[in-house]
Amino acid sequence: MSEFNEAVTHARRHVQVADSEFAAVSEGRIRIRIGAAIFLFALTVAILRLAEVSLLTHSTETKYYSSVDAVSRANIVDRQGDLLATTLETYALYARSKYIWNSEETASELASVFPDMSEAEILRRLKRKGDQVLIKRGLTPKEKQSVFLLGQPGLLFQTEPQRVYPRGSLASHIVGFTDVDLKGLAGAERAFETELAQDNAPAMTLSVDLRVQHAASDELQKSLDHFSADTAAAIVMNIHSGEILAMASLPNFDPNRPGTSSPQNLYNHASMSTYELGSVFKPITMAMVLEEGVTDLTEKFPVQKPLKVRDKYIRDDHPSGKPMAMPEILAQSSNRGTAMMANRLGGERQQHYLKELGLMDRVPVELVESAAPQVQSEWQDITTVTVSYGHGISVTPLALTAAIGALLNGGEYVAPTLRKRDTVNPAQKRRVISQKTSETMQDLMRYVATNGTGRNARVKGYSVMGKTGTADKPSKDGYDERRLVSSFIAAFPYEDPQYVVFVTFDEPKAVEGTYGYATAGWNAAPTAGRIIERIAPMLGVKRQVGPVAQSPFSGRGAPR
Repeated sequence: MSEFNEAVTHARRHVQVADSEFAAVSEGRIRIRIGAAIFLFALTVAILRLAEVSLLTHSTETKYYSSVDAVSRANIVDRQGDLLATTLETYALYARSKYIWNSEETASELASVFPDMSEAEILRRLKRKGDQVLIKRGLTPKEKQSVFLLGQPGLLFQTEPQRVYPRGSLASHIVGFTDVDLKGLAGAERAFETELAQDNAPAMTLSVDLRVQHAASDELQKSLDHFSADTAAAIVMNIHSGEILAMASLPNFDPNRPGTSSPQNLYNHASMSTYELGSVFKPITMAMVLEEGVTDLTEKFPVQKPLKVRDKYIRDDHPSGKPMAMPEILAQSSNRGTAMMANRLGGERQQHYLKELGLMDRVPVELVESAAPQVQSEWQDITTVTVSYGHGISVTPLALTAAIGALLNGGEYVAPTLRKRDTVNPAQKRRVISQKTSETMQDLMRYVATNGTGRNARVKGYSVMGKTGTADKPSKDGYDERRLVSSFIAAFPYEDPQYVVFVTFDEPKAVEGTYGYATAGWNAAPTAGRIIERIAPMLGVKRQVGPVAQSPFSGRGAPR
């Protein structure tokens, strides 16, 4: 019996052990299943999140590209077909902040790809709240690939069109620039917005010649630096068609990055700044009085005597000890002689000619950046006198260029244009003075360049015409003799006038070799001469061998 009881007890213990082992195995299996379930759940969540990121990014890029793909803008080219502006496909980098794992690490790595951006700036952008934050536009394919290889989550690319200006700052004020949506904001980009934005529009051909533009800009920059002027402007224009071949304003800017330039650099001084330009107005007064027949080339005026109009004494920078006729009055730039002629003509007729020459209104050029003149509200006798030699009226360099062009092209005012002339876009002209008066003005301005204040503009082998102008700048107490605007208006060739060149400097300084002077004969005139020397061969004007034609007033050479 005892043996039986021991067997039963042993069997029970065995069953208990077996039950214990089975329970342990069962518990282990349950734990494994729970662990597997947790792992599968986590894996599923991760897969779903990755799918969400991938699908959303793909969806955003695809949608953006398709919307931008429809945007187009015509190229801008110069008169020779050289490219000035075009549209390229570039990339923009955006960040989705909620998917950025480590902002500091991402900023550090992006800074290594974009040396022009600081790590602090990138980090600041990464921490902005928003589903899509712009980090940088205009990425090159190489930069895009470098960012891609960083492997940082939360970064995505979008394809964007970008306006590109391959010539950089050259002709920047002519070409202008657009905003990020390719809408013109300045220059030709704004002036011709409607045509440029048309679907499948052909290239916009401008009147500018890049070769001429480069020469004018280069010489202007050299002189600006040499004479330490604040600003400068230069214009080259065909006096028969009104086509602007070059228009430079300094300082300038890079239209690829207009936002990095100061407002002053964006300002087109050739068409927006108004100046009292001084004696470059005197040829206009001469043309008026000749056309009206109030005097002739031989009458001598008593410029050696004091001249007072109301309470103002009219003075000459180059006083004469004897009476002078018109050729010498212009060549020696006599304020008194010019004032006497204008006083005889009268203010009413003077204003008529100023209006006809486009000097009383905004220049009718395509540019939005074209300023209206500053004109006296009351036209008194003193106004007539001072305006005759370029004081008391402020105009833009472009306005003066077009006016002088009319005096030398046979007597017709031609509106300046930035569009290349063709049969569809012919020049609009109006007669202001006669052919005879125009030819006389050619003779007079040739005499200034050979025997007068414009001698420093002479170019070997080319017959240049011209007139200097130096004006004191207005101040709250009158005029400041220490602050000058110096200008030179030139035209060539004298035998068959085709082109006019205008150069102006705002507050140039005297330098070694100018004997303490900062007047136009020492800075603007030689600058214009150097520009002509460079551009004349480009424009097909042949250099003459031997003596060039002289004005009939010079006393040497044969009249034309």
